[in-house]
Amino acid sequence: MSWVASLGGKVQPKTIKQYLRHVKSMHTNLDLPFQPCTSPIIQHLIRGIKRYHGEREAKRKMPITLPVLCDLLCHLNTATDLSNLNVYAAACVAFLGFLQCGEFTIKTGKTFTASTHPTRRSIKFYPSIDNPTHARLNLPASKTDPFCKGISIYLAVATGASTCPVAAFKKLFEDNPSDLNGPLFHSPDRSPLTRNSFIDTIRLALQAAGYKSKEFSGHSFRRRAAAGCQDHEIQLLGWWLSDAYKVHIWQSHTPILHAPAHIA
Repeated sequence: MSWVASLGGKVQPKTIKQYLRHVKSMHTNLDLPFQPCTSPIIQHLIRGIKRYHGEREAKRKMPITLPVLCDLLCHLNTATDLSNLNVYAAACVAFLGFLQCGEFTIKTGKTFTASTHPTRRSIKFYPSIDNPTHARLNLPASKTDPFCKGISIYLAVATGASTCPVAAFKKLFEDNPSDLNGPLFHSPDRSPLTRNSFIDTIRLALQAAGYKSKEFSGHSFRRRAAAGCQDHEIQLLGWWLSDAYKVHIWQSHTPILHAPAHIA
């Protein structure tokens, strides 16, 4: 209780609960009792901390909607900058597949490994790369795949659309050939595309398009708008196993504002 109380005002109440879950896990691994971690008095203390200190409002990032994506892509110079060609393809597939950037980039300083990071072999064109009708991206690991069984994301051709991920991948493979066992996306120095490099490039393009770039992050693709999609379609596209997808989906306030007129 002294330890939990000392955390009050320093970290969020939900973070305290997360700390306790780790302590509980440690006790379980050592075959020790963990009742104090889940006792009613501890829960009561955390609720008291929440009431006294409050809970900071999370600064949610803006979603990458289809119009935003189109504007973003228009400001990525892919003709002379091959690194932007990588970011272009990454942005297209991230939007369609509801991906988090950590699923196709690596953290700065981390080592690339084909067992956990996508490679050029992760993309398959059907029936062929010359005239594809669709493609399949195999992710060896992701947040929703903790046991690294692998997840397949199917990408349909959107003929003539600047946001078509299959066309973007086809151009990437033709204009920027690379080792099939190497990283799927590259940075300017041919090293694996890092999370920071991807986000920085995206924000520069957004700023050039007239957006407040700091309002967007790598998670903005996961929070894309759901206009025109049914709930089950969103859940399928983003391969969510639970209703957690509802937290990431951004909806316009227009239907809410017009709701009273329909129910009056």
